[in-house]
Amino acid sequence: MIPLLDEWRSWPVERWQEVADAAKKLVLERTAEKAGHIASSLGVAELTVALHGLLKTPEDLLIWDVGHQAYVHKVLTGRADSFANNRQPGGTSGFPRRAESDFDAWGVGHSSTALSAAVGFARADKALGMDRRRVAVVGDGAMTGGMVFEAMNDGGAWGADVLLIINDNGMAIEGNVGALHQGGSPAYRKLGEALGWTWIDGEVDGQNLPALVRALERALPLRGPRILHLRTKRPEPAELGLKESAAGPGHFQTHFAAALASLAATDPRIHALTAAMAPGCSLDLVRNEFPDRVHDVGIAEPHCITTAAAMAAAGLRPVVNLYATFSQRALDQWIHDVALQNLPVILCLDRAGMVGEDGATHHGVFDLAMFRSVPNTAIWAPRDGQALREALEEALAYGGPAIIRYPKGEAPHYPDALQRRGGMDWMRTGTGVAHFALGTALTQAFAAAESGHSIIDLRMAKPIDADSLHYFAGNHHTWHVWEDAQAINGVGQALGSWLNEQGYGHIRLHRHGYADRFVDHAPREAQIAGAARKPRSKN
Repeated sequence: MIPLLDEWRSWPVERWQEVADAAKKLVLERTAEKAGHIASSLGVAELTVALHGLLKTPEDLLIWDVGHQAYVHKVLTGRADSFANNRQPGGTSGFPRRAESDFDAWGVGHSSTALSAAVGFARADKALGMDRRRVAVVGDGAMTGGMVFEAMNDGGAWGADVLLIINDNGMAIEGNVGALHQGGSPAYRKLGEALGWTWIDGEVDGQNLPALVRALERALPLRGPRILHLRTKRPEPAELGLKESAAGPGHFQTHFAAALASLAATDPRIHALTAAMAPGCSLDLVRNEFPDRVHDVGIAEPHCITTAAAMAAAGLRPVVNLYATFSQRALDQWIHDVALQNLPVILCLDRAGMVGEDGATHHGVFDLAMFRSVPNTAIWAPRDGQALREALEEALAYGGPAIIRYPKGEAPHYPDALQRRGGMDWMRTGTGVAHFALGTALTQAFAAAESGHSIIDLRMAKPIDADSLHYFAGNHHTWHVWEDAQAINGVGQALGSWLNEQGYGHIRLHRHGYADRFVDHAPREAQIAGAARKPRSKN
């Protein structure tokens, strides 16, 4: 049983460990999903208790970076009963979100944003005359993200009244990288003081609750930009009796790793880059074979894209592997540094489309809308493992900015294509009604198509062969377009524009992308079914 916050705050500090232990036990009992998220939260259980015990939350602002640290925070702030359904429909989100609780001062999911938010609140509070405390807890992995430097540079310049707590456990998804991590507490101190932040303490034992309370009692009453550096230990899933799920041999990311390793064996120009996501994307399997040709740059997607562009300019063939949702953080770099200079960078977007229980912050449904409008950029969407290898081969041969998007999970099995024409795979031929599908949306096309309908795997979102479209416009009066992405600026919209421009106004077009809304956490299949835009035909 978790005591109420207002109750245990009045207890002697010596009893607060009881609260931390009860919270850890509840988190472990009520969810075995996402072992890595659980471990991150248990590593800061004592810190969470100390902060809520000393701050007057929710009036005081406590902002967790990334959100993987926030499970204990959730169960301490009135969500213990609903936590059993964490990341499931009707349950709590896997990340802090403002609509869920007043204690969630800021919604997070992507990395390295908490300090910018805290500095923003400090600026607003100064303008509005509000007197409250603002704390940002940032993991050392998130400290590799450029936004943290930007926030420190800004906040240090004007004296933002913010306490930055660096939760240093040496980990991102795997071991942390970068010069700050290598330099340890002295490096963090030099950086902070150079940017106008007061160093309160370093190497505080983050699992020692009395020591944490003493350190926070020194740091919280002070004013201005200041830093408290903690050492914590994130327990290994095995220590908790849990096992982090690994990609199976039939998963898209496993097919990607096998194809890339095979191609790299015959082309020494191929180098792979990722932003702290090697195990998440199975790029660690390629690193096992080519340790000097796989580069983890830390949680720094903009830097990852631009450094890949420079590598391409120097004659290499870089392949960048990110989750699709994180590619949003590097759109400008793709436009300016890759596409404008027409450089041969291949961007492989894992977790494209709906991703399931991680919810709205992690869906990869905006990439087509973002990247289709960028000149020089070719975009593939393979339907299965073999098509993914073909896409890599074709992207290398293309020799320009290339994107390959593929979803989370097991690659489906489809019948062999009848023929390839104009870059499209004809899966079934017919007349009257044509179903154009992109990637694994082919599953929805097969389910919806009736006997005598044509089914076409577009294979590419850009370019789309005009001669093939003219052919289908000549003998199909109804088109359906299926895609695992937002309908706005998607492939369906592109085909609709093409039909109008070419004078095919008689063709009825039904677009089956996703509606203009964010989709909550749920099983992926339910999200795909529930998020579909209600198509209205264009006559």
